Amino acid sequence: MRRLSGVLVWGFCAVPVLGEQPFALRSSVETGWTSNATESENGPADFFVEHEHELSATAVLGAMSLRGTLLFEQTRFATISEEDDMSAAVGLEAALQLDAGMVLRAGYAVTRDWTGEALGGGAIRIGVASGAVTHEALLGLTVLGNDQQVSVLVDGAWRYPEDSVISGLPVEIPPVRLDPEVANVGVAVDWEKVVAGNFAALGRLKGEFSAVPELDQLLYARFPGTAMTAAGGARVRDGGFLVEVLAGATMVWPLIDPGLRKVLPYFAMQSELALDERWVVTGRAEKRVEMDEPLDPIASEVAELELGARYALTEALSVSASYAHSEESGAFDLAQSRWVDTAGLRLDYVAMERVRVSLSALRKWVREDDATYSVDRFAVALKTQF
Repeated sequence: MRRLSGVLVWGFCAVPVLGEQPFALRSSVETGWTSNATESENGPADFFVEHEHELSATAVLGAMSLRGTLLFEQTRFATISEEDDMSAAVGLEAALQLDAGMVLRAGYAVTRDWTGEALGGGAIRIGVASGAVTHEALLGLTVLGNDQQVSVLVDGAWRYPEDSVISGLPVEIPPVRLDPEVANVGVAVDWEKVVAGNFAALGRLKGEFSAVPELDQLLYARFPGTAMTAAGGARVRDGGFLVEVLAGATMVWPLIDPGLRKVLPYFAMQSELALDERWVVTGRAEKRVEMDEPLDPIASEVAELELGARYALTEALSVSASYAHSEESGAFDLAQSRWVDTAGLRLDYVAMERVRVSLSALRKWVREDDATYSVDRFAVALKTQF
């Protein structure tokens, strides 16, 4: 099972506002059954429990707002314990009002991950227990004018994998590191200008840079690269209707051979339509270059589509349906690919003001390299916020 990028501790655009509680606790517990616990060909079925807890504290000191966050997540399986995961994170964000319409934001977070993976099946099952520490930092400046806004964001993530412990083999082997150390740094400038009452022009410039130690480049065949994106588009908002589109191109190349540069299309769209007080339909599509845990040694080309609909049966009861499709392939090694289709249904019930109960069913179809498999998942969840 491929591990996704680390937990994002804080919402970068969320800062304390007047009247917000100084302390907040958000918890969720989900339990259910999955037909494929290892998310692999012929993976075994199992029962699972997932729980997540987030404690945040906010404060306002004159022109400065502060938010601190503690986050803990864990996934446990009834029998396939080799797949158990756990994550703990702490983060701090600050926002400073420099002047009217000018806000400076900064943040730092550190995440400790423990990831389990089960290989094989039947009587022989090999477990791989891995760990990693990820440091993340953000620095952003937002300037608001009468009819336009400019945001500059610099962010970075530094991931340090630890030695993995392999169990289930006939012969015990010492712990060994299976992944390289990788640093990813991005610089982005977003601009928007109101052209008419409900129409705004958009622009985006973004640069991404990855770095890998020389020894890790040789040991793990992972190499540093650079990606530069330029895009333009528009946003239209009219009552219950919203659509935002950005289109452009991304140039990506490995630092070891800039002559291998490729120009790939970039596209990002999101939309929302409130048909009435009960119906809400949403959509999102994106085509981009991904440098965080790519399929090939440099970068991945990713295409995603998400569709969703929500119908409010009553004020407290709603039903949602969703469909998602994603394709990922190596930017330079097209033989590496992964396709995922996901369909889901969810029933949400607001039992109390701060308590929500949900029932969900999900079906996932996966095709990667030479493997094809599916995953069914049925769960009940309880979410609280105080």
